[in-house]
Amino acid sequence: MKYQQILLTLIFLLAPGLAFSGSIKGKITYSAEIKLPKTLTTGKYKKACGSEVINEKLLVNDHGLMNVVVSLEGKKLDGEPGEYLLDQKGCRYEPHVSAMMKDSELNIRSSDPINHNLHTYSFDNDPVNIMFLPNKDDYNMELEEPEIVKIECDLHGWMNAWIVVTDNSYFDISKKEGTFEIKNVPPGKYTLNAWHEILGSKSQKVKVGEGVTEVSFDFSDASPQSSQE
Repeated sequence: MKYQQILLTLIFLLAPGLAFSGSIKGKITYSAEIKLPKTLTTGKYKKACGSEVINEKLLVNDHGLMNVVVSLEGKKLDGEPGEYLLDQKGCRYEPHVSAMMKDSELNIRSSDPINHNLHTYSFDNDPVNIMFLPNKDDYNMELEEPEIVKIECDLHGWMNAWIVVTDNSYFDISKKEGTFEIKNVPPGKYTLNAWHEILGSKSQKVKVGEGVTEVSFDFSDASPQSSQE
């Protein structure tokens, strides 16, 4: 028992960031009215794709804004790259919005019985333009630099997705109700950034200590950015 107490004391002294880490929780809200179609028609591809697919550019549930990437910016923030999956399924990308730390690996596959063309638009990461035939093997790519990457299918104009590549592993994507949480944050002062594909970006300063820090963003005053549509 005495040995365990000594070990816990050493961990407490040598790893204060671990002992006193906190979390950032909040909600993204949007209450303005924008007339965007709820679904998009697939035209001549309706036999394989269905006649309509959901329009994911602006998903709001009881004023909660979904698919906002919330990421932390500051000194001494690092983390571990991970492995992520992007699937072409039902003639849409799943997930529509992704976030991952730089140097992470993205595994791209197609579960659809028709052809797709995956085309990435980026500045700091190597762009990809590749055809996916039915039953094609997965394609792996590494995203090495922080930036926002847009993905489109050149064959099906309604298909698009976004990947936010971050500098560290402290990020989250707002859920259906607009909620988010970033866990195990070392104590300190940071900038918290929130990005949405057509409403743009907002940021605010946060101070994180032990326990929960509550932070919220309201995008109701943001105008859709035509360059992002």
